[in-house]
Amino acid sequence: MNRTINILSTSRTTLVLLLATAIALAGCTGTNDNPAAPQPSDLTGAEKAELLERAYVYTLPLMLMDATYIKMTNTVEPVGQQAPANRLIHARRLANASTKEVVTPNVDTNYTQVMMDLSGDALVLRLPRTDRFCLAQILDAWSNCIAAPTATDIEGDYGYYCFTGPAFKGTVPDGMMHIASPTDHVWMLLRTVCMGEDDLPNVHAIQDEMRTYLLSDFLATGAEYTGRGTHNPAYDFTAPVDYIMTMPMADYFARANELMLTNPPAEADAEWIADLRRINVGPGLAFDASIFGTEGQQMWNTLVKNIIAITTPRSQQFVKPNGSWQFYGEPIAEFGTEYYYRALIAVAALAANPVSVAVYPRANVDSEGQHLNGNHRYRLHIEPGDWPDTNDYGFWSVTLYGEDNFLYGNDLDRYNITDRDHWQRNADGSLDIYISHAPDTEHPDNWLPAPADDFHLIFRIYNPVTRIARNEWTMPVITRID
Repeated sequence: MNRTINILSTSRTTLVLLLATAIALAGCTGTNDNPAAPQPSDLTGAEKAELLERAYVYTLPLMLMDATYIKMTNTVEPVGQQAPANRLIHARRLANASTKEVVTPNVDTNYTQVMMDLSGDALVLRLPRTDRFCLAQILDAWSNCIAAPTATDIEGDYGYYCFTGPAFKGTVPDGMMHIASPTDHVWMLLRTVCMGEDDLPNVHAIQDEMRTYLLSDFLATGAEYTGRGTHNPAYDFTAPVDYIMTMPMADYFARANELMLTNPPAEADAEWIADLRRINVGPGLAFDASIFGTEGQQMWNTLVKNIIAITTPRSQQFVKPNGSWQFYGEPIAEFGTEYYYRALIAVAALAANPVSVAVYPRANVDSEGQHLNGNHRYRLHIEPGDWPDTNDYGFWSVTLYGEDNFLYGNDLDRYNITDRDHWQRNADGSLDIYISHAPDTEHPDNWLPAPADDFHLIFRIYNPVTRIARNEWTMPVITRID
């Protein structure tokens, strides 16, 4: 009996840290004919500015997902963190300061990824059953989490998952779990928890049992997919977010309109798409930057530069304060029509999970509301009666990032403090984590290095208990101690 994972509600929202440009595409079938596209000549300057912002906010997650796809598949054969579409990419080591493929990478798990192209055949994924946290987050081309199967739930030695695109007309074999994507491009990020450097061989053994197959090959010969890709030097950029935010407006929307043909807007986006068509943004439309006149370039530059300031106020209803921390709640990862929230998360934490899978509270201020800066010393205090509890196979960590949302390089290669580390508890069972740029010789096992500049923290809790998933706990206090 084949089982189908229902696409998780595509109506939850995203975090708050990007430009405010929301454009809702929807219900479009994806056609490139444009015989009666609305003319923008009757729009006022204010209307054009509003529509441009909405278009940017709406399409930004799609474009960031595409840039990530382009970068990670820009290779002939698998190498490092790149592989041709539909082939596995294994991170053999944990993330470090040189990791730039995605913002705010975690240092708790080894990633296994697949950038899927489902425009032709369906793709079959084989996962081994594990006795540790091993979760495959499945994202559509708009950054919505559409499924999240876990290897600990597999019955028998292996689980088989069949991924199909919107045009799939075949039959999914019995015994496979069917994951139907609304878009041709799909990103799987599988996280396998690692207990440290000595545990890497165990993680590698799990990764080595994973496979991908084209459905037709799986049924005919059982042969693993080994297709070759191509390399384009023009796509050798460092970070997808930088690539997107330096694109000229005309190039940006030309690509977005093209992507919407094979990664169509959701039906719920129809009203937004109808509005955006007024400036020729939509599936297959021909965008013309000249409609914005001589002020167009300045409008675009301002929009891109201020995306965080624009998206944050429109996302506040989903971001709940908890002491120094900001808790990003539902509908994170399942955004629906919360386009500003989706854009914020895409820029600040692309590939965030739903709260049922993981939570990501963020802090950039101390208990007095002052911005965290490594030139000062801080103590993060976890009470024994308010521990970050998890369900089976869960774990937690506190990770430090610079203002660029990447890990801070330091001599210890220590980027976080986790529940797997050998820190020292206080006599009452509480835990203090010390944070500073200057080395902490008094608490070396509990010290988290920081840059001599502003920074922020993310407290990750995977497989959280209900009270934590609902933000019903008192988060650790961050006190400046100098």
